[in-house]
Amino acid sequence: MRRAVDRIDVFAQAGYIGLGAASDLVAVLEPMIHPVMMPPGRLFHPKVWFLEFAAGGERRYRFICSSRNLTNDRTWDAVVALDGVPGDSDDESTLRANDGMVRLLHWLAAESRTAPRLTSDRRARIDELAESWKTIRWEYPEHVRRLAVHVLGIGADSTPKLGGLQALVVSPFVTDEGLSGLRARRGGETTLISRPEQLDRLNPPSFDGLSMRILDDFVDQALADAGAGEAVATGLSGLHAKMIAHDHAHLQSTLLAGSANATGPAWTRNVEVMIELGGSTKQFGVTALAESLAPLLEEYATDGGATASDDETAERNLESALRTIATARLVLRVHQGDSYAYSLWAHDPAPTIPEGLSLSWRLLTQSDTVPGAFPPQDSPFSSRPVSLAEITPFVVVVLEDHAGRRVQTIMVAEILDDVPERQDAIVAAHLTEPGAFARFIRLMLQQPGASTSTAGGSFASFRSAFGGGVAEDGSGLLELLVRAAAMNQSALADIERVLSHLRPDERDSALPPGFSEVWAAVIGAIGTEAVDGR
Repeated sequence: MRRAVDRIDVFAQAGYIGLGAASDLVAVLEPMIHPVMMPPGRLFHPKVWFLEFAAGGERRYRFICSSRNLTNDRTWDAVVALDGVPGDSDDESTLRANDGMVRLLHWLAAESRTAPRLTSDRRARIDELAESWKTIRWEYPEHVRRLAVHVLGIGADSTPKLGGLQALVVSPFVTDEGLSGLRARRGGETTLISRPEQLDRLNPPSFDGLSMRILDDFVDQALADAGAGEAVATGLSGLHAKMIAHDHAHLQSTLLAGSANATGPAWTRNVEVMIELGGSTKQFGVTALAESLAPLLEEYATDGGATASDDETAERNLESALRTIATARLVLRVHQGDSYAYSLWAHDPAPTIPEGLSLSWRLLTQSDTVPGAFPPQDSPFSSRPVSLAEITPFVVVVLEDHAGRRVQTIMVAEILDDVPERQDAIVAAHLTEPGAFARFIRLMLQQPGASTSTAGGSFASFRSAFGGGVAEDGSGLLELLVRAAAMNQSALADIERVLSHLRPDERDSALPPGFSEVWAAVIGAIGTEAVDGR
């Protein structure tokens, strides 16, 4: 995980970062999570991946554009993936095709875009990736003759030109304003696939030339049945794909897929990304797409004009208030003495809590909550003594209204006077008995680059690489350490750094019998310089 974190950056709308499964090891992910700060009324909403692969001096690239969030939702989504290779820097058509993606990368790397701000090395790496992205030549998917990526909401937007003879719009959320800009022109028919409650809220004038569809009931039931055995709770279900197909003259069509719903904010205010594929109407036209989706759909009729319920309106207002609060820039300072402690405050001006709502917060690693707004810098919150493993910049924020409705998110604080070995202490806290320690040794001493794709997982691949391993009781440890002393001293240094956080009583319960003596001999053999150099 720590190796991967050094090479991955995840950007997400501030106020929409969920808690996920409970584990203090999530602290290992701290450097790669970047909440994006947006003004009120706007969302950072893309669902895209920029991937670079390297083998020696060779580079390959992949771009994924979808409607899929990084969640456990069991929703129906649409995904387009492109593979590419470095191209010629003076190819004007390639530069134009990649311009939107390049601008988005530079936009994300801007110094004040996230809270906390990106470190200089991460910002430089993203800017470097953007420069490499300019010249990528993409392999077109089958039947695609034209390809474009449209980035909205970051200035100089690349908005697609629609205006087809007939249209098909797939969107879980829809408004009259958004639909009017996406439907067919010249009196052509538009097919709209959405959720029932969204269709009910359209005004009757929108129904002219409109055919409506929803997912058949059995579709969601199939997904529910498929996930019935999973222990992890899921979130949303149902339709979540965003697709737009338009038929044009000369039997040509365009198909768009990505993050933008058929709403006004999606196409006028939010940051969104849509990929456009062009080709023959036979392959990409409205009829082709409608027929491919037909087994999942049923017709829907409504009188329209419905309004959101009071509960839904209250929940939407609560989420909006939480997004605003999540724009606060939090600071967490670590204090060292006989034990550890921390103080926390918000940079001025901190967002106010709307009347009728109550706020509480806690560190992700703790259960005790602190009621009330974030304190200012001149009067920070001061914690009780805590273990080093409890300290994290991940702050859980809970907002509740008078009716007991609750929304929560994770904010990321800027951390001051951090302890360099804090993450090692978190790992050490998991070494509670010899079996856990044996698993730790197996992972740490696996040779870099050794395959982990065998059926037995990482332990099986380790045994394949070394001809043996460590049993749960620690047997087999000596041979492994001797080999590592000759072949993998850096891993031994990493282990020593983690072990330094175990108290004597913890070592007695966590380490296999006799390990301390063997370990001292191994460290003596490789020399303390090799360990200190890490």
